Parts: sequence; C-alpha cells; structure tokens
Amino acid sequence: MTGLTWLPFVLWGIGGLVVASIVVAIIKKIVHASKDVIDMVGDAAELYRAVKESGVTKNDVLEQPPKSVSGVTGIILPAISRDFPDFDYNEAKARAEAVLTTYLQAIAAQDPDILSEGYDELRTKLENHIRELRNYDRKEYFDSIKIHRTEIAQYNKSKGRCIITFQSAIEYFHFVKDMDGKKISGNEEVKEQSKYNVDMIYVQDRDADLDNYQAGMGLNCPNCGAPLKMLGAKKCAYCGTPIVELNIKSWNFSDVKEIK
Repeated sequence: MTGLTWLPFVLWGIGGLVVASIVVAIIKKIVHASKDVIDMVGDAAELYRAVKESGVTKNDVLEQPPKSVSGVTGIILPAISRDFPDFDYNEAKARAEAVLTTYLQAIAAQDPDILSEGYDELRTKLENHIRELRNYDRKEYFDSIKIHRTEIAQYNKSKGRCIITFQSAIEYFHFVKDMDGKKISGNEEVKEQSKYNVDMIYVQDRDADLDNYQAGMGLNCPNCGAPLKMLGAKKCAYCGTPIVELNIKSWNFSDVKEIK
C-alpha cells in the first residue's frame, strides 16, 4: 500500500497537464480569432477609406439600378415612318417624356393643370387619382424625377386608330404622407426605380371625343373614296385631293401607366 501512495499525485499531475493543454489550445484559438478580427477591422477601415475618398454617398450605395425598358425603336420606327413620313421621333419622344414628368408632378402638387398635354381621357384619369388621394387625406410625392431612357415599345393600328407606346425607365423619391406630414409609405432617402408606358394616339381632330373619332375616322379619301396607302398621306394617290387640309391630323396622349 505504501508503494501506491504516490498514485494520486501522478493522476493529479496528468490531469493538470491535460487541463493545461486544453487551456493552451483555447488561448491559441482566441489569439488566432483575435488576429482574424483585427484583420477584418483593418479591411473594413480600408474599405471605408476607399469609399470615402471615392465620393460615393449612402444614397449611391442604397440606390437600385435603373429598370430595363422593352425598346424596339429600331424595328418599329421604319413602319411608323412609312405610315407617317413627317413623323419626328425625337420630338415625339421629348413630348412623351414631358407628359410623364408633368403627370407625376401634377399628382404631387394635386394640380391637374400641370399636365403638359393630353386628351380628356388622360386628364380624367389624373383628376380621379388626385381625388382619391384627397378622399383619404393623403399626399403622394414624386421628387427628383429623372428619366434614364425612353424607347418605343409598341405600335398598334386598328380601324384608323394608331397608337405608339413609349416606355420609360425612371427614378424618383416616391412616398406618401397624410395631411399631418406623417409618412404612410415609401422612402424619402432612397430613390425608387420604375418604368412607365405612355400612349400617343394619332387622331384627326384634337377636339374630337375619342369614341367619336374611333367610330368616324376612316382610311379612305374623302373625295373619291379610294383607300389611303399611308395613314399620314398629305394627298390621295388616285385623285390628288389634299388630305391634311381637310383633316387636322395630330398626335396626342391618352394614357400614362406604371409597369410593375
């Protein structure tokens, strides 16, 4: 028995070595993790300095990329030019963008008169939207409007009715508040990206009601009745009767619609 009295001390010593080994391993892991944290902090600091020096702001980082538009201008424009030789694409595009911009500005100001142009159909849609906001005691804001790109998306013809649909990628600060200024939806700090369709319609008389011109607009010469080969023809190819002088032809806008 006397020879075994040293056994507890041996076991205690072994246990101490095991615990010491575990402690050393833990310390090594802590040191290694600390080094990783230090490196990560250093990388973050370097990234922060790089971003700061680049001039990029918080809004730039949070801002979404512009929407893509369904543009087929190169395909459709030749067909429009055949039907309407005097059609000015750049002018029509600028008008479509002005209608879109002023339509949104009119909603924000709750003033339909801001709309640059458009048929009664479009104005009525605008007035109904404003009326609905007022009924709920709300104001809808479209601030810092910027149009990235506008293209022709469609060209449709039926019964003399010709519609060119422009599609625009647009950005703005968009939010809704109540009359006390409390925000209901949207974000005042991050720009929203969206896209809209704007319909441009060919008509004979700016003052004509849409239903009336749809029913009465023809594609025949008013003199001899021969079919007109081009919708924008200035005279009949058969009898030479002037067409433009008899009918005040024009393009105007009938709809603005957001594309989700």
